[in-house]
Amino acid sequence: MSNSTVSINFNLISTILSAFADSIAIVICLIFLFIILYHLIQIKYNQYQVPIDVTLILSTNILCVIIIKITVQTIHVTIPTVLQDFQINIKYKKTRFCQIRAYIFYSMVGILYWSYVLLALFRFVRIIYPKQLWFHRSSFYLYILIPAQYIFVFVLTLPLLIIFDGLHYISNEPYCSIVLTPIYPIIYGMTIIFVLPYSAMCILYLCIARKMHQMPIVGQYLRRNRRDYMVIRRMLLNIFILFIVSIPVFIIYIIESIYNRSDSLIYRVQWLLSSLSSCLFSLMLPLITVRLHDLLK
Repeated sequence: MSNSTVSINFNLISTILSAFADSIAIVICLIFLFIILYHLIQIKYNQYQVPIDVTLILSTNILCVIIIKITVQTIHVTIPTVLQDFQINIKYKKTRFCQIRAYIFYSMVGILYWSYVLLALFRFVRIIYPKQLWFHRSSFYLYILIPAQYIFVFVLTLPLLIIFDGLHYISNEPYCSIVLTPIYPIIYGMTIIFVLPYSAMCILYLCIARKMHQMPIVGQYLRRNRRDYMVIRRMLLNIFILFIVSIPVFIIYIIESIYNRSDSLIYRVQWLLSSLSSCLFSLMLPLITVRLHDLLK
């Protein structure tokens, strides 16, 4: 069997697996959103004087981001790739709209990681500043931090499109993506999308760990703070697992950049990992959101 045949078979299999993982993630997200919505309707219908849990708002934000990310990936990558793999004769070329779709996709990936930073931030302020009640209000996150998060990531990702000109149509592939050469667009993109949010969560985690060891906590806050501490550990572990899985892709990125090559295989692996990460994030969400876990019981 020739190398080209093996490559074609892998491309087709990876596309099918990616679509399957995205489908699972979409179903899970919709189920969780329905459960949260049903809970909120119950509160309003029964006129309970219960404040909306901040973690539920942040979880809803994460679920919506995953759904938007999958939708953009399906329109931008999966559908054109399936049409190409099944040899449906459709011509693709570099357009500004193709670059904008790629920009929106990478922005949504960044927003997904930064959404976990918001979740970690809430745990952080609840432990470090338990008496600053204004920082614990759901309205503060819903109307200020979540919109600010979207604006922040979209602005930081914009240089990929207008300054570095790093989003281009990929040879032999029917979509635009971050180019491997020159290397600075991919380094900038990885820094904004992954390195900065993961570093922020690590810093929040270390601050919480230090605070809990220095300050003896008694009474009603002890159990809650320990739970918040464990939740952030789980978030870091989830993202660290994704990072470990992505190491081969980073290595291939570096090799391809050094030798000034651009193989479609690396992009197929990238989309497959993106779909698997969406599936993992949606499956693991109840483990890092105690309130959502309680609603599923």
